[in-house]
Amino acid sequence: MSTRMLICAPMRLEASALRSAAGGAASGQETMRTTGLGADSVTVRRTGYGPHRSAKSAVRLLATDFDVLVVAGLAGGLAPEVRSGDVIVADELRGHREVLRCHAGESLATELARSGFPVRCGPIVTTDALVHGRRRADLAATGALAVDLESAVLAQAAGHRPLAVVRVVVDTAQHPLLRPGTVRRAMSGLARLHAVGACLRRWGRHIPPEVRTTCEEAL
Repeated sequence: MSTRMLICAPMRLEASALRSAAGGAASGQETMRTTGLGADSVTVRRTGYGPHRSAKSAVRLLATDFDVLVVAGLAGGLAPEVRSGDVIVADELRGHREVLRCHAGESLATELARSGFPVRCGPIVTTDALVHGRRRADLAATGALAVDLESAVLAQAAGHRPLAVVRVVVDTAQHPLLRPGTVRRAMSGLARLHAVGACLRRWGRHIPPEVRTTCEEAL
């Protein structure tokens, strides 16, 4: 069964890392790149940093024809056990008003673990602004593994189609942003994101039938 995968990457460097993994490169906020993968295709879209740009992109994506939506990029770690470089796959997304289940998360996490990535599967929180100090600790206490600014907003574009969210951790409570080593950790995170992109390509061809059925029934 052929699969048309749409990957949303908020920032330019994230999109570039994922496009190169898909076999091509492109630039620009509205530019999409489609790469033939046998009978399948992968399209990477740079959707913009933060919740406001993500909301605008989600509206535009509703008219896009695809089979599975993936949100991919970098993130901040929350749980004490999460380390910089860990790959977090969401089993649920926590936004401001709702919690979205990511039924495709388990199969993606399994594929990534099989490929040797340090994977953790659990909740990802989307907030309006970067979190620091006490706010980070409060979110960690809820059991969430990572935090970002876009995923729960972009997820609205999936509708009844399979949704997966994968984020590579850069900063943690032990190693916050705007501290020595952040640039090095970010570059390492982008390199890992590139490697994750190649794994997404393989996973998209073999999304379990039960995941597709669950998403269709949710409609």
